[in-house]
Amino acid sequence: MSRLRTALERYVGMRQGLGYKYHGPARRLSDFVTFMEVRGAETITTALAMKWVTLIGRQPSWSIRLTDVRCFAQHLAHFDPLTEVPPQDAVSPARRAKPYIYTDAEITALLAAALSLPPGRAPELSAVA
Repeated sequence: MSRLRTALERYVGMRQGLGYKYHGPARRLSDFVTFMEVRGAETITTALAMKWVTLIGRQPSWSIRLTDVRCFAQHLAHFDPLTEVPPQDAVSPARRAKPYIYTDAEITALLAAALSLPPGRAPELSAVA
């Protein structure tokens, strides 16, 4: 087991011990450590971290991957001064769609339409299975 893999297990254990579920970040960081192990790298560098972050072609997930690596690297930097923490602004943040806010008139119309529907029946068990 590599030094990074051992450090990752300790890090994930610490986060979970603090009450975080941490399943998604743990999976992504395990992929990152595998990426590092394949390259024979034992220390996180900004160049390698950014190569992994941008390895997949979709930008919205880059900021999530960068956040995971940054947090792990910040933790490791306390124990390994050679660890580089990638800059927070290395990729643009994921953009969220602007939420649609219903007007009072639209809510009233939706409620009226819902109230005009006939009562529903519970589905039969055979139809659900």
